[in-house]
Amino acid sequence: MRMGKAWEDPALDLALPQVKAGRLHHGLELIQQARGSNELRALRVEKLAEAAAAHTGALSRQAQDNPDALLWLGAARIKHAWNIRGASFAKYVGVKRFQRFWEVLAEAEAPLRQAAQALPGDPVPWDQLQWHAIGMRSGRQELDTIWKELTARDPHLYAGHYSRAQALCAKWYGSHGELLAFARERVASAPPGDPVTAMLALAHFEIAWSEDGGSDRSTEDHLKAYFGDPDVAAALSLAADKWRDGSRPHPCSLDAAHLFGAAFYFGGHPRRAQELLAEAGRRVPEILPWAAASLTPGRRYARAVRELGLT
Repeated sequence: MRMGKAWEDPALDLALPQVKAGRLHHGLELIQQARGSNELRALRVEKLAEAAAAHTGALSRQAQDNPDALLWLGAARIKHAWNIRGASFAKYVGVKRFQRFWEVLAEAEAPLRQAAQALPGDPVPWDQLQWHAIGMRSGRQELDTIWKELTARDPHLYAGHYSRAQALCAKWYGSHGELLAFARERVASAPPGDPVTAMLALAHFEIAWSEDGGSDRSTEDHLKAYFGDPDVAAALSLAADKWRDGSRPHPCSLDAAHLFGAAFYFGGHPRRAQELLAEAGRRVPEILPWAAASLTPGRRYARAVRELGLT
């Protein structure tokens, strides 16, 4: 399984090892080439930022007045900061590590703002600023302002909706009800064929994942009960159909296939799950949806593939 690679961009696949090795020009070219293709640009910035998180010093020397390099630098600083913090719950993160996290994260804002100013029509800096504001605990008002700026530039950006959904989670600045309302509105307003309808599946996984901590049932049983609810299943079916009934090439289609496919798999709808996960192949998201069921999401997905007869 290829963990953390649920996307369609062969050029990005080739560039990532080069960037991880410090050959940054490979990444900068891809980001520059994607100007005007918002979905592709957002994906490339996100993944190349992960690959360059250990090279922020070199990126800083390259950035100067180049808006593409400034955007990449800001995004890479965000990834570097979160690597310092780690994925643990806040109560397990020490004071010194938190202080270092915020120090590094604070340095991401200036290049992102510069990139946004240099390319005023680009929504991608605003997507990255959402992640910055979440980590900096900037508050709901600031996040709402950033969201307005992002959607004014692209009302359907998949990456932007993903980060907005995170901001609306109960663990950050929203609630289960607000997150679901957001996701349902996205389904209603999305054009046919847009995988942004998968925000409804994402919202349900976030809620199911958060609720599982207080459950006496096993994680598997909790997910089966949650996604087996007829109302949840019906709403997800409509959202998936809206995407599939006019689907077009999109770099994040595999991510949507995993979100919907896993929801149908846990909900006891194997035929629908088979249709979607057959397209996903061996490329697996790093976190949701499979991390909601297991500490080893790649293995859990492999088991689902076997059970669905897709091997």
